[in-house]
Amino acid sequence: MLERTPKQPNGRRRGLLAPLALLLLALMALSACGAEAPAPSPTPTKTLVPTFTPTSAAIAMATQTADAAATEAARATATPTVTPIPTDTPVPTDTPVPPTDTPAPPTATPVPAPPTATPRPVAVVPPTAVPTQPPPPPPAGDAAECAALGGDGCKFRIRGGPTTVNNGGGELKLQLAFIHSGNNNEAQGSYFVWLEKEGVGKLPVSDSVRSVTGAMSAGPSGLYNYEYKLGLEALGGSVAGCYVIWVLDGNGQRDSLNYRFCVPDGQGEVWIEFDQG
Repeated sequence: MLERTPKQPNGRRRGLLAPLALLLLALMALSACGAEAPAPSPTPTKTLVPTFTPTSAAIAMATQTADAAATEAARATATPTVTPIPTDTPVPTDTPVPPTDTPAPPTATPVPAPPTATPRPVAVVPPTAVPTQPPPPPPAGDAAECAALGGDGCKFRIRGGPTTVNNGGGELKLQLAFIHSGNNNEAQGSYFVWLEKEGVGKLPVSDSVRSVTGAMSAGPSGLYNYEYKLGLEALGGSVAGCYVIWVLDGNGQRDSLNYRFCVPDGQGEVWIEFDQG
């Protein structure tokens, strides 16, 4: 038996397979050409006598070597195929929806106001008309006369009295004082009075008797600077009754308002103080 040749390394085997493959290809090509060419005239050849008879093991080894060479040649001539590397398949995205009209913002729903208590009807009371004070009536009588004087008008006013004193009732005696309180109660001269008695009328008081200045006289009721007497005949028979008096100045014009006073029976002495201040 033939001994097996130890295996060579892969590199060396490949180097041997390549020439063998080429040799086999050349042999195959020659065989094809010989089949197609016309048969040449027979030439006597010498039959080769093999020096050794191949065994089945050698034939098997040669067949394996040829198969390996053919496989290596096929690998060398085969076109390498590129295996595509699978890539991540893109995940389909949502198809964009075409924009629609922008919806109007929702309007706030009005919140109903809480119910309020219905106010009770209030009876409207019309305002009470305030009576307006009527304008004062125009001055009449003595006031009108004072207003007509102009200037300071009627200057004298009663400051003291009237006071009556019992004198037996035989006459009416007037004791009057005309003073100016602004001048330390100075006596004022040249004044007299107008005197009327109710039911009788104007009494006869002469304008020849006037008040005097300087020292004042003392009477039972007070100081005076004018004195005048009227008998019962001028008074209607009695001193009792009510009288109206006012002051006249040196020109005989009114210088005070009217003043009314009453005298009891038997008390015919009357004192009055007129002040110009």
